[in-house]
Amino acid sequence: MLIGHALSRFRLREFNRNVRLFFAFGTSINAGMALFSLLYNLYLLRLSYQEDFIGQVASMAPLATGLLALPTGILSDRFGRRPFLIASGLLLAISQLGLCLTTSPGSLLAFSFVGGVAMAFVWVNHVPFLSDNAHPARRAEALAIWSALQIVVRMLLSLIGGFMPGVMGYFLGLSTEVPEPFRYALFFGAACSLVAVVPLLYASGQTRREREPAPTQRRPKLDSSANLTEARKSPSEDEPTTSPWRVFAAITALSGTRGFSMGLTYPFFNVFFEAELGVGPAAIGAIFFLSQLAGLPATFAAPTLVRRFGPTLTILPSRIMGGSALGIMGAFISLPLAIPMFLLVRIGEVIDNPSDQHFSTQVLPRRFWARIQGLRVCGFQLLNFLGSLIGGMLILDYGYGAVFGLACASRIASGLIMAAFFGLRPARPPASER
Repeated sequence: MLIGHALSRFRLREFNRNVRLFFAFGTSINAGMALFSLLYNLYLLRLSYQEDFIGQVASMAPLATGLLALPTGILSDRFGRRPFLIASGLLLAISQLGLCLTTSPGSLLAFSFVGGVAMAFVWVNHVPFLSDNAHPARRAEALAIWSALQIVVRMLLSLIGGFMPGVMGYFLGLSTEVPEPFRYALFFGAACSLVAVVPLLYASGQTRREREPAPTQRRPKLDSSANLTEARKSPSEDEPTTSPWRVFAAITALSGTRGFSMGLTYPFFNVFFEAELGVGPAAIGAIFFLSQLAGLPATFAAPTLVRRFGPTLTILPSRIMGGSALGIMGAFISLPLAIPMFLLVRIGEVIDNPSDQHFSTQVLPRRFWARIQGLRVCGFQLLNFLGSLIGGMLILDYGYGAVFGLACASRIASGLIMAAFFGLRPARPPASER
């Protein structure tokens, strides 16, 4: 009831058909990803793999995403977003099935790489797809709903998924200390990824600009001389003051430092709770559920925060908060402290993510959207790959304290890069370009 009431404030039915179908796609594909995010590394532990190899498997997906992000952005500008989004569901299901059906190291790395190709298609195209199909006045809402769907779906699947290995083990007559109960639970996640393809098969290939009428908002009529004056005045007021390539470099840098922090931590949170703090799968699912639940109000508040304070003053504090919480988690290895700090990390991330996505469509005109998203994803994922690779080795050699401390520094640095380059009130492109 609470979730339904919260989502209703976004007036989902007022979005056009393509946007609603995309939300259905997001619901299903996030369900598949949520189960794998929760259970897959615990499954690898039961195959007798340690954090160094878990980090290698986790690193393959962002490596593939980073390598393919920019060419995917260029190709999607030419061929459209929908073919890539449909392919993402198919490839992700193939990857997830392969990760469950094989146990050899080389095969696991290869299937993880295929999953990263699928995610390149999603992460590069979801912002342009929603921006193309949602009216500009509701673009921030559409992106916030996408983030909210991730949270709601991951929240429910975390709670349910934590119990799934135990349920599977009961019917199989096996303990959850062996891999098979986890494998059968993960099959359900692969099925969700495959089902995600169905809604997009019914989506139109047209963009919002081609089929959606302008909003019924009255504007004062100007005579021809006033129009000419306004046309001459607006660009000079709104024209970006920095070159596109400098903006590209800055966004790549701030996305990369954030991605490095994510790579150092996110693949290992479930392993940290089980191996370091002695928490079982069901309790880990409950902790992940609480983190998503705590982040849900923050997701709905993100568009309001961006409108009220601007993107920098929304993103910078969220990264400082999340980074500091990571540092505390690493400095004090304690379950009572780790749980609230993990919640703060998640709250900061769910404010940060939709704000960051929306920001990338605000600092440059529409013709640069796919390229800036490609560079943004490329920088984030390649450093995410590096963080996952390094993180697993550092955990074995120096423990979680060193890894979480490095992630803290990287997360805060990403916010400082944004503030230093774009200022507290970033410039916007001309209204005619948005």
